[in-house]
Amino acid sequence: MLNKLSNRLKNISGDKKSVLALVGGTTIAQALNFLFSPIQTRLFSPEVFGELAVFTSITSIIGTIICLGYDQGIPLPKEDAEGYAILKVSWLFALIISLLSMFLLFVFGNKIYYNFGASNLSYYWFYVPLLLLTQGFIQSTNYWLIRNKKFKIISYNKVIPTLFVNILSIFLGFIGFLNLGARLFAILIGNIINVAILLFSIIDDIKKSWEKISRRNIIFKYKNFLLYDIWSNLINTLSWMIIPVLLNMYFDSYVAGQYSIGLKIIQLPISIIGASFGQVFFKNASEKYHNNELYSYTKKYIKKLFLYTFPFGLILLFFGRELFVFVFGEKWINAGLYVQILSPWAVFWFVSSPISIIYIIVQKQYISLITSCLNLLFRFLAIYIAFLFKNDLLAMLLLSISGIIVSGLSIFLSVKYSKYNYVKA
Repeated sequence: MLNKLSNRLKNISGDKKSVLALVGGTTIAQALNFLFSPIQTRLFSPEVFGELAVFTSITSIIGTIICLGYDQGIPLPKEDAEGYAILKVSWLFALIISLLSMFLLFVFGNKIYYNFGASNLSYYWFYVPLLLLTQGFIQSTNYWLIRNKKFKIISYNKVIPTLFVNILSIFLGFIGFLNLGARLFAILIGNIINVAILLFSIIDDIKKSWEKISRRNIIFKYKNFLLYDIWSNLINTLSWMIIPVLLNMYFDSYVAGQYSIGLKIIQLPISIIGASFGQVFFKNASEKYHNNELYSYTKKYIKKLFLYTFPFGLILLFFGRELFVFVFGEKWINAGLYVQILSPWAVFWFVSSPISIIYIIVQKQYISLITSCLNLLFRFLAIYIAFLFKNDLLAMLLLSISGIIVSGLSIFLSVKYSKYNYVKA
């Protein structure tokens, strides 16, 4: 969401250096995670990675609604005082939902985690409200920084906590703390560092923007974020984060851990290279749309994306298992096998992701909601059917097939709607 918003700001303001700083921070953070992964995979077991994947999936799903969508409205008002009022509302909702999660987990935590097939997570329930609270603060405050075009601070704040989390995780592993608690503790400390940096960076802005504005008026004025936008974001997040939860529920944490590492490697080039392609496409596609040239430009761009992605897919398809054993160690051989099966889907995903911005350009955002719903349904069915046959490889195959279908549909619809002509108001 932050990348999408920064892209829009780029298109409006032309502040290319700031946007590049934001993307650069994301790229460096992703690269750090990758570079430290071979050490972590040799220290921590696949089961720990699986438990972590389930835990972060649950917090990410709740985190989508932590501010009830109001954080997305922070950059919109003309006056800083109103923007700051929305920021305070976002902080308030983050606190409320964090406290609510603490109460629910304290009372029903054992039952919740047991139903997810993750009873071990009940020992670490107290991390959930703490991570949600810090996540909500970070998420909403980042939007305030975007409002003030302080992209470099966001960039630094992606890199520094990521570096610290990885180093602390490895240190704890070396001294013998090889359980989920060590990983969660490192993440929490990283979040606290993030919060501290953000607080320091916005103190002067808050002083300048301090003006009492009714919270009730703000909540009502920006209610559409709560009524509409938040649900689209929730479904999209759920469609991705539900996979490790279901794999853990229907199989075990070992399978969930192998999948999480495999997906992490697939996502790396998509998040880095795909983001760059997405920025270029968004800028040029907007211009082409106004000149009624979007259709031909989209077709050419799709061909270019397939050309760049196909070799990457072939490498994963034929050498995925060997690469994973070499980089991460023998115990991650199944992750490599999973990646081999998922590689055709990765190619379609890489292509469909940047060009889906067309839905925003032609104002057909509901298509994204439809594809997210289809992904959620198909992924649940894929894992459940595989569970009936008690075959984890079948789960990966069905996930790959369903992913190709939905991504292929998204590509088809992107091309279809690219034919829409721009109509001047």
